Formats: sequence, structure tokens, C-alpha cells
Amino acid sequence: MSLKQLKVYIHELEVGMFVSALDKPWAETPFPIQGFMIKSVADASRVKAYCDYVYIDVAKGASPLELKGPAAGSREFNNDLRLKAQEASPITRGLTGSSRMSSSRSFVIKPDVYLKTVELSKEIPSARRVMNNLVGCLSVATRQIAKGGQFNVQQLQQSVDDMVDSVVRCPDAFTWLLQLRAKDRHTHDHSIRSGLWATQFARHIGMEMEQLKDLCLAALLKDVGKAGMDRELLRKVDRNPEEEAEYRTFVSASLEKLTQSGFDNRRVLNIIKYHCERFDGSGFPKGCSGQRIPFLAAIVGIATEFDRLCNPREASQILTPSKATGRLYELRGHAFSEDLVVEFIRSVGLYPAGTVVELTTGDHGMVIEQNPKSRLSPRLAVFETKQGAANTDNYIFVDLKNEQRARGQLQKFGTRRAYDVAKLAIVKDVDPESLGIDEHMLDRLISKPFAALPPTGLRTDRVPQPEHHDGFFSALKQRILG
Repeated sequence: MSLKQLKVYIHELEVGMFVSALDKPWAETPFPIQGFMIKSVADASRVKAYCDYVYIDVAKGASPLELKGPAAGSREFNNDLRLKAQEASPITRGLTGSSRMSSSRSFVIKPDVYLKTVELSKEIPSARRVMNNLVGCLSVATRQIAKGGQFNVQQLQQSVDDMVDSVVRCPDAFTWLLQLRAKDRHTHDHSIRSGLWATQFARHIGMEMEQLKDLCLAALLKDVGKAGMDRELLRKVDRNPEEEAEYRTFVSASLEKLTQSGFDNRRVLNIIKYHCERFDGSGFPKGCSGQRIPFLAAIVGIATEFDRLCNPREASQILTPSKATGRLYELRGHAFSEDLVVEFIRSVGLYPAGTVVELTTGDHGMVIEQNPKSRLSPRLAVFETKQGAANTDNYIFVDLKNEQRARGQLQKFGTRRAYDVAKLAIVKDVDPESLGIDEHMLDRLISKPFAALPPTGLRTDRVPQPEHHDGFFSALKQRILG
């Protein structure tokens, strides 16, 4: 450990300290991998639920000697905690068994309303057809709206309904397809991804089906007002005050264009109207704050921000999913309600399908499918690494939820550290290009449909190399992708 880091037992953790490392892999917790500040008693309580001790960075936060307040775990601390119980965040309440959120954001989590009903391999062909149809409908509708004319609302709504149905049946299918389109930079991909994240969140907490559909449709149409704007203005990161003021008119422009086209879904229009408002009042166009922001609009707002972090206009600013969720975590209580941020991160997971990750054993693999009840233990395709590059000609499928079986598979596969680590888990996500996995390899995944996989999800034996084998992605597409 660095000299700037100190080991602190959980009862010594205090507000103002910066947690830089845990006593377990970050992937086993909902906390951002790059560390976080203890801003409240509730933050300390959440850490206590996961860890026995942590490491703090005294260069970024307070040291034990600098603080005079009650230590976490002390009598004074516990009294303070009881007094503030009504203000506790959803994570704290969820850990103690309650499903109702705090009074700052009144919504109830109903985790078993929507269960996965279709295997990934069977849903992908349907999801691909739905996505292709949705992209086409959205493209036509956007052009018609931009010209001030009417558009086929029923046709677009049917595409949205189909997308929501697919996400409800098997959310990983759309995630996979959009992950593969990330390099495409298609005009409408941002809107579709935002719709996916919003729908996944609503599915996660068990919202009504009509709300899922309105959220998705609002995310698709929220940016139609940008159609007439200068492209340089849209791409510019450091806009001056005049440029920023011009950019912010896209919200009112979107509402105006939709109204002119005859669109009259008031709930969708209301979501679009408020989706750029922020919890602390720093948003636009009205500067609303707190509960003045409609809940559905807040969901679309955070979904939009998450996708902006993962897929910015400038490729140099792209963040891995775990770092993007870390940025969101930093925004809790400011740009977005803390309750909303924490539960949103739980809904999308730190490692969505298609993410390349590193395990505690040092192995690298790609997330293929989430385990709904254990999102930090997904199903992976683990491949060999030679001289720092992925050997995509040799790989196995493992399910981290079945840790003992996964260890045995990795041991047979040639992983020396399979039984040397205390916990077999994901350490972090990594840049695919750092392992020699480039966009051309990803593009090859798109060409053929998902082949049927065993009911358990994935093959768990070593994958044989057939004649004229094109490597990991070529073989994987025959088993998974369409």
C-alpha cells in the first residue's frame, strides 16, 4: 500500500475520509472502483454492510487524527444513525430487508415483477429484427419531424412496444446488440441506448408496462430538436456561454416539433420537457430541483448521462462501464437523486454484456450474459492471454455464479491461479484494444444469428478449433450472435 493509504476498520470510518481500497474485490460491492468519499453516516453504514476494514487515502480525504466527530460504530455514531434512519438511502434500506425507497424519492422496488422468460440464444434473432425495424422507424420519424410534418406514431410505438417486450423477456439481448453497434456511431444509437438503460431500470424496479413504454419512447424522441442545429455546436465539449445557451434550446425545439407533428402523448412530452433538469437545480431549461422533477424524466436523464459517459461524441473520452458508473456515483445527491443513482447502477450492473474484464486470477474474458440474481457474477467467455494479447483461438465458457465449478474449469484450461485466489471474481473491466481485440473483431460478431446454447446458458468445456477457424469471435458468433 502507498504511504498515503491507511488501513481503517469499519468502526473507525468517519465522514470526510476517502476510501481507496476494500478488503474484497470491488466487483463484490456497488461502490465505484476508483474510490469514493464518505459524505454521510449513510455512506459509512453502506460500507459496513460489505466490509470489515478498508484503506483510506489521506491525501484525498481526512485522516483519523484530523476528525473530531463520532467514529462509525461508536455510541454517538449509532445514536446519530438512528436519528437519521428516515433519511437513509435505498441501498441501506435494501440491505436491511426493506424494499421501499427513502422519502426523498417515493418509489417501491418490486424485483420479481419481470422474470427472464427466454434464453439469450433464442431471444437474439428476435431482438435483432426488432432493433433493425426500430432504427428504420426512428430514422424516418426523425426526418419527418425535423421537416415539421406528421409521422407514423403508431408504427414507431409498435417498434417501441416490441423493444420493451424483448427487454422484459431477456434484457441481455438488446444490450449485446447495442454493445456491438457502439463503434458504429449511428445517428440514432444514443437514443436507442438511452431507451434501453431507462427500460432496464424500470424493469428492475418493477414499474408498470405502460411506464416502460413511455420511458422508451421519450428517450427515442428527446433529441429530435437537435436535427436543425449546427453539428459543430453539438460536438463541441467546451461551449462558451452563448453556445451553451443555444445548445440548451434543443429541449424546447423537440417539444415544439413533436407538437407540430400532432404527437399528443402528454406523459412522453413531460418526460422530454424535464429530462435535462438536475436534482440540485443545475439543469435546464427551467432549473427545477428535487422532487419538482418528474420521476420518469429523472430516469431518462440518468440513462442519457450514463450513455453519454460510455459513448461520448469524442472517442478519446470514452469510459469503461465501471468507470461510467463510478462517475454517476460521484454525481449522487447533486445532479441526480442518490436513491436513483444507486438503484440505476444496480439495474445496469458494473459489467454489461459485451464488456471485456479481468478476473482475480489474472485471466481475461468477455461478459456474455448476466445472472439476474447475481449481477456481479455473470457468464463469461474466458480466453488465453499470450504476451499481453488475447489468444482468441482458445477459450472456455464459465459461470462465475458457480464458483467451484468455474475454478475447476479454469484449472483444466491451464490457469495456474485458479485455486490460489480467495475469491474468483471480476476485478475490473479493460479496454479491448489493450488485449488486441479491435473493432474489426467486434464487427465480425454481427454477421450471423445466435446459435442455440444449452439451457444452462453456455458451453463450459474447452472449445475445439475447427478447420479454417477464424478465432474467438468467429466461433463465438456461431454459438451466440446473430
